[in-house]
Amino acid sequence: MNDSRDKIEDFIVAVENKIRAELRKRCEVLAPDFLNPAIFTVLLALLARQATLTIELARAPQLWNGHSAPLFLRAMADLHITFSWIAVEPEIRAKQYIEHGLGQAVLMQEHRKANIDNASDEDKEAIQKVIDFDETWINIQKFTFLVDVNVGAWSGKNTRVMAEEAGILDFYNNVYVPFSQCAHNTWHHVGRYNSHPSDSPLNRLLWKPIIFDQHPDVWELHLLSKYLDKTFNVFDKRIMNGDEKSNIHDWIYQEIQNSLVEKVNGTPEQQEKKASEA
Repeated sequence: MNDSRDKIEDFIVAVENKIRAELRKRCEVLAPDFLNPAIFTVLLALLARQATLTIELARAPQLWNGHSAPLFLRAMADLHITFSWIAVEPEIRAKQYIEHGLGQAVLMQEHRKANIDNASDEDKEAIQKVIDFDETWINIQKFTFLVDVNVGAWSGKNTRVMAEEAGILDFYNNVYVPFSQCAHNTWHHVGRYNSHPSDSPLNRLLWKPIIFDQHPDVWELHLLSKYLDKTFNVFDKRIMNGDEKSNIHDWIYQEIQNSLVEKVNGTPEQQEKKASEA
């Protein structure tokens, strides 16, 4: 058991190192444009976010299941659509992305300021610290009084339209929409994972609440790496005008085979020998 756990831990470390190395390579090849720094800032920050989501789930094997993994996968699908849409016109859309984010930060600040008078003395101090911290973060980028607040979608479009304009409508239909069922707790997801028909024929119309046990499935990482590759490859192709070079998906597949399947369960020959000796 300890040996299997060690193999899994070694695998997770190797996955993180591989992802960080691939991210670092992309950060090093994009030269900043000091006349339009938003391009460099936004694109690399989004790549780092996509890598972070993959690493965070990789570090938590207990979340490699149908209950939790789709929450990460939905966020990654959303980011991939955002990144792909920005990459079509990065000179304009990267700025738009930052401006909307700053506006949301200012709006949240105003909500906090409006509520601070009703807070207890103890909470007032904590809320004021948050306000001061966020105002500093905003002002580093743009003075608060110059920030426009837009309460709509940051791009002015819904996610489906963004995916269509980025040429990845199939990705939206086949990935974003299915994983949204988990994120939004629709019956499509809840009915499968947290409800079950009654065992009694007399109550067949009643479904009982349940928490299905979900064992960790390493193939969730295989799926995560597929979407990470997609985002890295958009960067390689559209931003750097090169070939799609990201191979994390294939690399993780081989690592699953070599580092986990064979080292934990043994090679096919070893498995056959164990079966004959049982």
